[in-house]
Amino acid sequence: SEANRDINVRKQRLDVEGGQSLSEIRAANEAADKQAAAAASFAVQTTKEGILAADSKFPPLPSSVDSLKTYVTAQIVDYLGEEEKTLIDFIMKELAKAGGCDTSSMLDEMKMVLDEDAEDFVVNLYHKMVESNGSE
Repeated sequence: SEANRDINVRKQRLDVEGGQSLSEIRAANEAADKQAAAAASFAVQTTKEGILAADSKFPPLPSSVDSLKTYVTAQIVDYLGEEEKTLIDFIMKELAKAGGCDTSSMLDEMKMVLDEDAEDFVVNLYHKMVESNGSE
């Protein structure tokens, strides 16, 4: 119809930065939204209760596993007074599990060794892993 032709004539071409098509821009925006949602899911779990919830998992291991192992070693020495290689290896193995390690199962394991310090250890370890993942 005449009205549609008039509207189409008046439409201006959008000048998009970098010559990207609208579908490319939309795909980039959706990818950014997914990243923000993933970051938000970890951010929600910053409270002690959120981290220790039954369905909470540790973030994925950072690529710099050595710094995390150094941190775990220092924490175990701080809590127990000596370096327990078997315990440190166990913790690192649990954190490396495919699909992630449940924070509640790690807490249960650590309670046997660290007693009342287990919750603080797990919460601090969780925060360290989030920090390590964010600094990559």
